[in-house]
Order: sequence, then structure tokens, then C-alpha cells
Amino acid sequence: MERFVLFISEPGADDFVDIHPSEPAAQSALVDYVRARATTNGLPDHPDDEQAIASYFDGSEAIFAITRITPQSMPGNDQ
Repeated sequence: MERFVLFISEPGADDFVDIHPSEPAAQSALVDYVRARATTNGLPDHPDDEQAIASYFDGSEAIFAITRITPQSMPGNDQ
């Protein structure tokens, strides 16, 4: 069974890693993270999810990745 990992790294903050059952679920978690952090940091709220993500990471040292993992690529799985 495949899973999707959401990884976010920002200077001055602990890295964020979360596992999701689907890519849309990981994308939704990314949107939730960006919107919560943007509000906390006083950044403008964009109605479009893609624009909110782009605006949050644009010009920043913060990075994110969503990647698919399968049982063959999971550590400790010798199938």
C-alpha cells in the first residue's frame, strides 16, 4: 500500500513530517499548514489554495515536498 509523505522545512522551526493515505490528503494538509502559519505570521489570506502555497514559499528559505512511498521503498521492509 502506498502512502504520501509531506515534508516541510523552515528556518528556525522544527521540520514537519506527516504521512497521508493519498496525494490529495497530503496536499490538503499542506494547505492547512500554510494557511495556519500565514495567519500566525500576519501574511495575506489568498482564496486560491495554489496561490496561498506559492505566496507562502515564494522568496522564502522554507521548502516542502510531497512524495509517494511504496512498501518496497519503506525502511525495514524486505519484501
